[in-house]
Amino acid sequence: MAARERTIRTIEERVYRRTESVFVRCPELFRFSVRDRSGLPDHIDPTTLAGELFIFEIALAPRLGKVQYDEVYDAIAATITAAVSSWPQAKDLLRGKTFVRYLH
Repeated sequence: MAARERTIRTIEERVYRRTESVFVRCPELFRFSVRDRSGLPDHIDPTTLAGELFIFEIALAPRLGKVQYDEVYDAIAATITAAVSSWPQAKDLLRGKTFVRYLH
């Protein structure tokens, strides 16, 4: 395995560990996705948004209201922001991904 591939694999593992920590901190969260501008729904005008990555399809059970949703959104956003700040390559790894809680 080439050095670049090892680096990407290491970053990918670290990013996924960080996203898993969101599921641990937010037991009601069971899914979210990360999109770039090209993946935005048609009804959203991308020119009105700042940033390169966007969080969508947040699924909570039970959903207890706006405050809970906002807290979970903030936890996801902080995790994504920290990952991209730590490893700029994470932007490419996160784009278009859906993260789902898994049960064992």
